[in-house]
Amino acid sequence: MTLNPKYTLVHDDSSLKQLLYHLQFYDIAAVDTEADPMYHYEIKLCLIQITIGETHWLVDTLAGLDLSPIFTSKAMKHIILHGADYDLRLLWKNFKYSPVSVFDTMLAAKFLGEKKLGLADLVYKYFQEVLEKDKQKSDWTLRPLPAEMCRYAMNDTVFLHELCALLGEQLLQKNRFHWLKEMGAYLLQVTQIPSPEKKEPWRIIGSHRLSAKSLNLLKHLWYWREKEAKKLDRPSYKVLAPGFMLNLVKRITPHQDFDPSILPKLPKNFTGKRLESFYNTLRTAFSVKKESYPSPYKHPPPPELLPEVKLLDQLKTIRNQKAESLQIDPSIIANRPQLIALATRPPFSWEERFSQAHLMNFQIDLWQKILNENELL
Repeated sequence: MTLNPKYTLVHDDSSLKQLLYHLQFYDIAAVDTEADPMYHYEIKLCLIQITIGETHWLVDTLAGLDLSPIFTSKAMKHIILHGADYDLRLLWKNFKYSPVSVFDTMLAAKFLGEKKLGLADLVYKYFQEVLEKDKQKSDWTLRPLPAEMCRYAMNDTVFLHELCALLGEQLLQKNRFHWLKEMGAYLLQVTQIPSPEKKEPWRIIGSHRLSAKSLNLLKHLWYWREKEAKKLDRPSYKVLAPGFMLNLVKRITPHQDFDPSILPKLPKNFTGKRLESFYNTLRTAFSVKKESYPSPYKHPPPPELLPEVKLLDQLKTIRNQKAESLQIDPSIIANRPQLIALATRPPFSWEERFSQAHLMNFQIDLWQKILNENELL
């Protein structure tokens, strides 16, 4: 187990056949993925790293191979990931793959009270090796992949088997392994659920304070940006940054008609047909009648039921005390929304409150102990 191990690049039928042969002999695989959210309009899954036993594999997901046999193999039924949520979502979206179980080393470290949860931090603590993270923002669609990027990617799974063993043993000693098992099962469920589409995606962060006229301008700008980004195959924010869009509409809102002179300094690549298209979009936006403007943001009505402030403070205090005694982050016992749910009446029984707060079984066990210790049951 060393940095920069020898690996096999799976990019043709022959190398895929080799990987499939090895996968049948192992019960668990260490896995990681690389995607390209910073370079293209649609996020692509570009690479899957797999470590089994003493062998290491870089699977090129852009090579046009039928990779489905990988995901039905023996070794891929149970996997180790670090920060599993994003990887599991990518694998489900692209291959409809979800393992039988997942050991998330980041969650395991959190349940053990580790202060630094990054893979590089854990590798340094347990193995005194330094993981370089300088290629994290690289363009993983490059082909052929540079050797240094391959080495960087492969290092992300090299230590996972041993890290899994070390953290798993500590979890068993502290009687917390079932916490991880329950959370892993939950992750496998939620990562198969697609994110709901936003009804009005152009209402970006910071737009809730804008007037109806400003929102109309922003809406037109947003759709122009998406069309342009898709055409250029670039992330939308690299065409027009959200902050720039907000500042632009605030600046031009007071004007009655569009005139290029009212605009702030535009990006250097706004020239020719792109610039004219941009101008035409704003002219169209200014021509929209007031009655067709989007509605300004409305604050949602307050909840019908509010938490009891005194009880909420009490629960927060005893939660923090318990977390300190267990040397874990208090949010593991209950995050703020869960605390609020626990402190809201009705329901009146703690069992009903546990359900209302959507607590996991291990959290319920912790709360029953906390409430008993503080004579609240």
